Amino acid sequence: MTSATALIADREIRQRMRTKGFAISTVLIVVLVLGIGILTRALSGSSDTSSVDVAVVGTVPTVFDQALLQAGRTNDRAVDVVPEPNRAAAESALRSGDVDAVLLVADRALVFHEEVDDTAQRVVDAAWQTAAGATAAQQLGLSPEQTARIVAPAPLRSTTLESNHDDAVGILVGIITAVVLFAAVSAFGGLVLTGVVEEKTSAIVELLLARVTARQLLAGKVTGIGTVALVQLTAAVAAGLIALAVAGTSIPSGVWIAVPTTILWFLGGFALFSTLYALAGSFVSRQEDAQAAALPVTLCVMAAYLTVFPLSANADSTVAVVLSMIPPWTPLLMPLRIATGSASWWQVAVGVALLVLTTVVVLRLAASIYSRTLLQRGRRISWRQALHLRSAAT
Repeated sequence: MTSATALIADREIRQRMRTKGFAISTVLIVVLVLGIGILTRALSGSSDTSSVDVAVVGTVPTVFDQALLQAGRTNDRAVDVVPEPNRAAAESALRSGDVDAVLLVADRALVFHEEVDDTAQRVVDAAWQTAAGATAAQQLGLSPEQTARIVAPAPLRSTTLESNHDDAVGILVGIITAVVLFAAVSAFGGLVLTGVVEEKTSAIVELLLARVTARQLLAGKVTGIGTVALVQLTAAVAAGLIALAVAGTSIPSGVWIAVPTTILWFLGGFALFSTLYALAGSFVSRQEDAQAAALPVTLCVMAAYLTVFPLSANADSTVAVVLSMIPPWTPLLMPLRIATGSASWWQVAVGVALLVLTTVVVLRLAASIYSRTLLQRGRRISWRQALHLRSAAT
């Protein structure tokens, strides 16, 4: 990056980050994400996954507590044992709500107050059967190792006849990436568009072009606004990680694998679409005409974005493979295919190469047309007219 481009980028960063709109939107995003985490934690605290207190009357087998812990993990329900001296005391605690169930060892019965908790019954029953089996095995003279092989055999290894890369985590990461990129391009790409038009309206661009080239001006504007978008994205991601921690949700390993590449695809996609928005902004000199001039870019982004959803369930199809290597679909589809494990290394390499090449070509084309149309005020220039100016100049 040249010094002139860096200065323009710094100007954009300072100007955009000082606005009330940026501060308010960033705070709202962070508060919203954190609020979702707090709400999830609050709802989970009152759900059926809370722990269950079981009063025990009598002597349970020696391995009952360990078996109960394992059964609770398997069924996502923790069970705490509360010893009681007799049945009357246990039933009194059950009626008062101090415990949720009573295990009568001598009667081999599990007693509830009014309604049977199916999950708690399943957990206690599984632990009881495991402990009873271990006790019987020990009484027959089996060693602890032999007993363990009987009551706790090795679990089955799950596999599939055909590999399926479309796992839920990968699809979720890919869709979230597409949504975030689409939102960032819609919001901050619009800032690039309006920023170019504002400079033409106020004639500031005449002073700028006396010092820098059109390409440096364009690259600095895209870089500066892209940095602002990345700051807001970072704040949203940090808030999301905190929200997951508050909600008590574990983060799958697939997310950590996809996040670094997601950021790179975000930057590449933002650079491509923002350059197109800057090109569209150079066609007009009034804010009223800006959205109409950017309509082809908006439709292009929308079409690529909507393609992600029908292809997410079949990310290794021929259509998904081909489109993921062609801009503008690349930054939206390739993160999903990488997250689901359906993208080979050569497909990623081709996608990166074409995305970079397309961005450079668009930047050069935009800078060339930018320099010829930016100073033309009072009328709107169509895409065909701008391209005609480009071909005539060359």
